[in-house]
Amino acid sequence: MTRRHLLWGGLALPAVLAAQGCGYLLYPQRNGRRGGPVDLPVLIIDLLWLIPGIIPGAICLIVDFMTGCIYGGPGERARDWRAGLPVAATATVLVDDEVVATGQVQPDRKLPMQWLWGVSADVLRARGRLVVTGPDGARAEAALRDLV
Repeated sequence: MTRRHLLWGGLALPAVLAAQGCGYLLYPQRNGRRGGPVDLPVLIIDLLWLIPGIIPGAICLIVDFMTGCIYGGPGERARDWRAGLPVAATATVLVDDEVVATGQVQPDRKLPMQWLWGVSADVLRARGRLVVTGPDGARAEAALRDLV
């Protein structure tokens, strides 16, 4: 092996390792995000790749920004603290002022509905209304045809 081969091999290994990107390895579920707040620990680890050289650090930053894995935002940690919150609101579906479904808005903003009796989709679109009542008694109402 010549010196040139050793030099290229020594440069190629950190570049290949950095090409994976720290955020890309730690948070693969974030792949595809297009923005949001930058996750500071991932940014710091990416910047630490600048210590072995400019190329590994630059590759690491480019991979994480291009894949979106560096962006934090509403993720797993944000969901954890909401899990213990009480139900935020109740929802009711009315057809001709008669209740056909009820449900409670969950902390993760999902709304499982319990249907009291079956109604066709055409009737729901034509005469259905959704009424959401907050824990403080505030009320919002909308025609289902406007929501669907």
